[in-house]
Amino acid sequence: MKLFLSALLINLLFLTFRVFYVLLYPIDLSPEEAQYWDWSRHLDLSYYSKPPMVAYLNFLSTSLLGNTELGVRITPIVLSFLLSVVVFFFVREVLDERVAFLASVFPNLLIGEAINSLLMTTDAPLLFFWGLSSMLIYKAVQRNSLSLWLGVGVFAGLAFLSKYPAVFLFPLTLLYIFLVRRELLLSPKPYLSLIPAFLLSLPVFLWNTQRDFISFRHVSSLADKGASFPNLSSFLEFLGGQVLLLSVIPFFFMAYGWWRAIRSRDRFLLFLTLYSLPVFLFFSVLALRKKVYANWAGFGYFTGAILAVIFLENLRRRSSKLFYAVVLFCFSLTVLLHFTPLLDLLGLSSLLPPRRDPVKVMVGWEELGREVSRMRKDEFIFSTAYQISAELAFYVDGNPRTYVFHMGRRTQYFLWREGLCRYRGKDALFVTYGGLPERIKRHFKSYEFLKEVNVIWRGERVKSFRVYRLKDFVGRFDEVPKGY
Repeated sequence: MKLFLSALLINLLFLTFRVFYVLLYPIDLSPEEAQYWDWSRHLDLSYYSKPPMVAYLNFLSTSLLGNTELGVRITPIVLSFLLSVVVFFFVREVLDERVAFLASVFPNLLIGEAINSLLMTTDAPLLFFWGLSSMLIYKAVQRNSLSLWLGVGVFAGLAFLSKYPAVFLFPLTLLYIFLVRRELLLSPKPYLSLIPAFLLSLPVFLWNTQRDFISFRHVSSLADKGASFPNLSSFLEFLGGQVLLLSVIPFFFMAYGWWRAIRSRDRFLLFLTLYSLPVFLFFSVLALRKKVYANWAGFGYFTGAILAVIFLENLRRRSSKLFYAVVLFCFSLTVLLHFTPLLDLLGLSSLLPPRRDPVKVMVGWEELGREVSRMRKDEFIFSTAYQISAELAFYVDGNPRTYVFHMGRRTQYFLWREGLCRYRGKDALFVTYGGLPERIKRHFKSYEFLKEVNVIWRGERVKSFRVYRLKDFVGRFDEVPKGY
């Protein structure tokens, strides 16, 4: 009980830190967060690129806390805390209290976990429901209880409503059953879990049948975009991203755990491996063909992190000094992730210059929103970048509805363009990274350049926006999107 209270207290401290970080640190919503928040103002059965869970959770949290940064980000903060508590009880039941304590607390020091515990993207609910699903699967395979299998189906369905990679649960679970309790393949109970999973997923399929399966076209285009084999640079970039997500050293403890699981055939180690290693291998192979973003495989590291922790605990028993050196290293990386200007104070700017700092995508949006609010009268707002349109919807006074003129691929905003007809004959504010395209000029009678807004981060200009006023709108966008 003492270790549980310690784990609870430490996780509460992380929760408190994240709340104050959102309230006090000068970073804004990322473009993806802003887009998903905008989805929550148009509740639907699904959306262009993702299932609807992120919109539903945003709707609930902002209904309570308003359209604020904390209103958006409180969900991943709370989900991370809850999952850490559940992990403690799960690992304690299977192993012991000491490993359970470490499994509950240590993942907070992993870069991937730190990101998913703070940013409200689709990865946050996916990781939460994937984690609950996988822990229930372990118990269900042991006991073959119908109630546990139905619980698996519910959480797997919720994971699918969070992000499409949740479909990995099905083949991985079949593989796990085949390896550890083959007789369950003849039992009806595991298959009954598909009923709640299917019912929860059904609205997404119904939404897509009415829209020519646009979501699946989008996912398919991501798999094929820029494909070439072998793409070694893409693979190495992906591999480096995975090492970084696990804060470097724990990645190698996890990899060692994969090797030990395959060699020893220990059932729990095998379970932790089967829900992490195949995910890593799948995206590694995909990275040999095309660019794969580091976060795509992140959900597989829920069990991977527990696996790493098991062998970190073995290290602690052999050499506490080495163990605490690993903890200090991971803690330092996490601190630098949250406060990258520290690199400048330490004279280490060359390690991560401002132009390559990932935090730069989350700065300048509130400033841009203030500038556009000052310039705006009653014009409607649009851009050729959905990221700009989403951020302006959040940061411009009054949270106006914004639009996108699609010069590239489709986005969710392509499905919302019917509202443009109400602005026929009215003026607009166009915000862009570059100039004013001729295709847009043709939709208005005249235009004027208003202002350039430069964003400074860590002493350097990292972004620049141009704002135009366009007059007398024709009432429609003649867009020709390029693909999905």
